[in-house]
Amino acid sequence: MDKKYIYTVGYTLFQKGNIIDVNHLFDTLREHGVNFLIDVRSVPFSKQYPQCNADNMKIAGKELGIPYMNMPEIGAKASSQQEVFSKAADIFFEQEVFPIAKSYRPEKTELLGSDEIVDFRKFRHDEHFVSGLKRIEDAYDKNYTLCLMCSEKKPMDCHRYFLVSKALEQRYGDWLEVRHIVEKPDGGIYFISNSDLDKQLEIFVCEKKKVLNMMFKEEILDNYFGNTEQEKLYDFCDRYWNLLHGWKRFNYNNTENYD
Repeated sequence: MDKKYIYTVGYTLFQKGNIIDVNHLFDTLREHGVNFLIDVRSVPFSKQYPQCNADNMKIAGKELGIPYMNMPEIGAKASSQQEVFSKAADIFFEQEVFPIAKSYRPEKTELLGSDEIVDFRKFRHDEHFVSGLKRIEDAYDKNYTLCLMCSEKKPMDCHRYFLVSKALEQRYGDWLEVRHIVEKPDGGIYFISNSDLDKQLEIFVCEKKKVLNMMFKEEILDNYFGNTEQEKLYDFCDRYWNLLHGWKRFNYNNTENYD
């Protein structure tokens, strides 16, 4: 069975000076057979790039022939009522990593091991989040080809990789393949897969000084989950990444431009 493709993109990939080249964005999607653009930002607005606000993107979609809609149920933020939060120290087990400096955190506050944040593993199975995944499945049953859009240029820094696309391939990987649209060094466009990003994440995490020091501890990966050492290492990296990108419960101040 031939696989279908779902694409992801960050609109800042198409930044020209102080604006986003929305026409180039839609042209790129059209070239690859995309016929519906799904905005996965929890809050589909940007002070810096107002042309990417939901109302403006909807107008652009009508004019340029690719419909646009927002799906906040698969956004990065969770309401405090959702059962998707865990203490940071219960997500990543090496306590010497705490505190996480505020410069690494989405809401720009220091993270302690006792702080509750969105737990990626819980979020990927949350009823509200899964309802969004099922809407994507329904779209493919109707022969749509979707692109999931957020703001970040690099997918590794965005929940469209570490939350949405991982959940999609876990559920629908037998028929659906995720292709992340990224920029070549020469300015062209190419695709990168989830497995490629997993490898990049492993390299990035293991090169960090705090993490590198931990890796010299005997049997550190025995605390993590997987049937092989490689699977345990992926779990280790995924959990560490969770510390840098999981939103705290209740703290949504000054987050309008983080998608």
